[in-house]
Amino acid sequence: MSAIVDREKDCPFLLRLFCKSGGHHSGNDFDLKRVPSKDELQLYTWQDATLEEIAQLIMDVYPEAQLPDARLSFRLVYLDSQRARYTFKDIGRVAVNPKAANQTDHQKTLDSARFMIGDYLDVAIYDGPPPQRSQFRGGGGRGGGPQRGFDGRDRGDRGFGGGGPRMRNAGGRGGGNFGRRDRF
Repeated sequence: MSAIVDREKDCPFLLRLFCKSGGHHSGNDFDLKRVPSKDELQLYTWQDATLEEIAQLIMDVYPEAQLPDARLSFRLVYLDSQRARYTFKDIGRVAVNPKAANQTDHQKTLDSARFMIGDYLDVAIYDGPPPQRSQFRGGGGRGGGPQRGFDGRDRGDRGFGGGGPRMRNAGGRGGGNFGRRDRF
């Protein structure tokens, strides 16, 4: 499904990136009337541009992205017209060090991430080695084990109240019309 682009003949489009060191921007930073413009980087590119190509351009501008252990996390920011607000989707990570393990996203294109002209990219620049995953994973709740009721048994509701079976909303993701992003 990737777009065939002839970079000699096809006109590039304006890509608006918002880069932040240490993490992604908050959802509140993107509003229908404002964006985090102090962190904005504008560049011209094509739909077949890879995350690695975009990372190279970011490295030319942001010194913290040039550090040997730097990692860039890309997030698609698009307007959800049904809810009249911006929605986010993580689309990949690229390590600056080409020898870094798990480089699976560096060849992902904007088109394969379902980027549409007019969307934004929110880029988090991290420094240092990636955090180690814990071998122990907690159950429900915030950082704890399984949620238990007063009688000591598992609640089965994942800590969100109501012990009944989980019901999928008939109009949720998979059903109903959610406009242009119903492919996710």
